[in-house]
Amino acid sequence: MPLYFLAIIPSEEICKRVKSLKLEIAEKYGAKQALKLPAHITLQIPFKIPETEEEKLIELLENFAENQNSFPLNLKDFGRFGQKVIFINIEDHEPIKKLHANLQKVLSENFSFKKQEAFPKIHPHITLASRDLHYNEFPNAWADFKEREFQASFTAKSFTLLKHDGKQWHRHCKFKLE
Repeated sequence: MPLYFLAIIPSEEICKRVKSLKLEIAEKYGAKQALKLPAHITLQIPFKIPETEEEKLIELLENFAENQNSFPLNLKDFGRFGQKVIFINIEDHEPIKKLHANLQKVLSENFSFKKQEAFPKIHPHITLASRDLHYNEFPNAWADFKEREFQASFTAKSFTLLKHDGKQWHRHCKFKLE
């Protein structure tokens, strides 16, 4: 069964800035995992549905997006989750949390996700380094980023369905918000 996930992808300019930060982390600290994906804010973690259900999913997401409003997002500086993840902060979580909650409701009413595919809580962020950032390297990487400044803004006018081809993720469909 194909693997999918849903995310807000920032403007191309912001994606380039984020990619350069990910490349810096990969070169300095050996953490390359985050480079496998474009800069994004996860709305639904990876899930599997039969290929025969893909058309239903796309139609559902198109109808869903038509009834959701676009909203501005401000990215500011860096944060972390424990000794594992370094990310770019998002200032106001509420519009993303609202979109996420509405999306979860629609998905759960129409698909039966496995327990590990459920995504009830969200902490919006853009990951720069995750799983493969070695715990010995984390203190150095965090020291490098915790005082650093980052600022960017964009309007979330859409979200994207990404699909895995067995090797990497591809942007599959984009859904415009009103």
